[in-house]
Amino acid sequence: MFAKPYKLKSNTTLKNSEKKHLAQRIQDEFPSTAEEKVKQLVPVKSSCICMKLVLHSGDTVNVFSVDNVPMLIETEERLLPTVCALWKVPDLVPVLVIHSPVLSKIHGGAPLYLPGVVTPEGGKGFPMFQRNTVIALCTQDNAAAGIVGRALISSADMLLRAAGVCLETLHVMGDQLCKDIKFNKIERPKMGPASYGQGDLTDNITADVRQLSIQPKIKEEWPSLGKPVAPPAPVAQAQVPEPNIPMVPTPPSTTPPVRNEPRLITESSKSEEETDVMDDEIKDESPESEQIPTDADGLLRWCLLSFLKLQAKSLEYPHKTNLLYKSMMQLCPPDRTVDVKKSTYKKLGKFLEAMQQEGLLEVREVEKGVAAVTAVSLAHPALRAHRPPPGAAALLDRAGPGAGAGAGGGAPLHGDYVPPLVREMFCVTAAVADVLVPIKKGTAVTASEVRARLTEYVKVHQLTSAEVKGAVKMNSALSKITGKPEGEAVKWEELMNSAVGRMTPATEMRFADGSVKLSKTKLEPIRMQIASRSGNKKVTLVSNLEAFGFSLPALGHVCQTGVAASCGVTRTPGSKSDQLMIQGDQSHFVAKLLIEKYGLPKKYVEGADKALNKKK
Repeated sequence: MFAKPYKLKSNTTLKNSEKKHLAQRIQDEFPSTAEEKVKQLVPVKSSCICMKLVLHSGDTVNVFSVDNVPMLIETEERLLPTVCALWKVPDLVPVLVIHSPVLSKIHGGAPLYLPGVVTPEGGKGFPMFQRNTVIALCTQDNAAAGIVGRALISSADMLLRAAGVCLETLHVMGDQLCKDIKFNKIERPKMGPASYGQGDLTDNITADVRQLSIQPKIKEEWPSLGKPVAPPAPVAQAQVPEPNIPMVPTPPSTTPPVRNEPRLITESSKSEEETDVMDDEIKDESPESEQIPTDADGLLRWCLLSFLKLQAKSLEYPHKTNLLYKSMMQLCPPDRTVDVKKSTYKKLGKFLEAMQQEGLLEVREVEKGVAAVTAVSLAHPALRAHRPPPGAAALLDRAGPGAGAGAGGGAPLHGDYVPPLVREMFCVTAAVADVLVPIKKGTAVTASEVRARLTEYVKVHQLTSAEVKGAVKMNSALSKITGKPEGEAVKWEELMNSAVGRMTPATEMRFADGSVKLSKTKLEPIRMQIASRSGNKKVTLVSNLEAFGFSLPALGHVCQTGVAASCGVTRTPGSKSDQLMIQGDQSHFVAKLLIEKYGLPKKYVEGADKALNKKK
């Protein structure tokens, strides 16, 4: 979570009432924590600050610091303790012991595998927890927590399985959060060797044992609950060989049962085997193993689920299906293309009808020929289990729910496509080299630079005409350019056009990475042609885009999301280069995109004025 640098969005000091509310949240989310220990995390007279951070992935989290020490992390789901909080309250979450060399590997970005976890013989003292529980890790040589993460499998699976990733790392000692200069210097304390059920890792067990001493009275008060549970206990003990008993170095004073008693593993072994199958079935739901579908149907459904997961609660219903489709396409990964035409549904209506049969949403015809989504099932299992890609929420916030209709909409997840900056240039020839001194022959210059050099040449040689206003007297050098006799007066516009006409046309393309390409030939303009296909369907063919440095796949993705229509790269018979083919008459959109957004001069787009004046 904090492996890469983050940005500070806001910094707010909490009031006393807000600190009390935070302490109450800690007790609610960690019920086993006593009130005295909560006060150690958030003392009443402490200085508590809430920092709103924007992570490298685009997600936003809140970090609560107490006296310049980060204590808690607030995500969309729940509160997470930092390693600093676990140093004060070690039993806030279940703690696992890992081999000492593993800590540096996880700090370097490696995942935690089951062989790296130290498991006690027979599972004695091993913490009990379910999948997705927040847990902490410490090393054998130091009981101080060094890692906070989310368990990808349950504790029973950790004891039964031999390999596999078992933790989603969220916070590591030494990450960017610990190195933040806003906090005090954070160093991991020395707490002695760690182990399960004994040693410095569970110094607070004494208090738990005293509380457990009243358990026999509770069983007497509730005999109906205690008697059925009592018989299986000797059976579990009978399964343990007698020679193993003297090998346990635990003193008699620490033998009373605790909440993580390993006998629970034996008693619930059947249920754990059943949940093991369920865990294998839903393992792919974890962020580490979730994959984006590659087929057209799956990708279309994935985009719909991502949009509904992020925007279903804030949409205004009824929501037109064409706007829904445009918004869905915003979330398509940049390396793939979502197109309903390439799916088995072929039409958006059939796809939404299939989703309606699944119970995901409800579609109705609000007007004649206009369909809209009237309701979304937020409790649908597929929607609840789906996880949108990182940064998708920020993209939709920037684009808006109905984005994509204008020339600027439809940006892929990695950002807007940045085309090259195209400028009209002119190369100096021998005919004009004497007038444009000190510019050398072959150098490419703009029309404004040509005009500036001509003006300077006329002023230096005092060639301004006194008889004709706005004219220049011809000398030998200017006479070669215009073809007029010496001494004749020529208008400035005619002189400028003659000078440019004597030069070689060129085109300069400046790309986003800073590279510059100069084409010393006259480029053919970009042409837009409306053609008809089978069934009298119109398509827009845009040719000669590559000559101006445009990337057809990237530009096609922008056009596809901008007009919510099928778009691809093709080549017609007899054509020398690839063309962009967009479904429907999209000449107005393409002209507006190239000229108004990307700054391409109108002269490079054939029929630009006609296309811009065309109704949408």
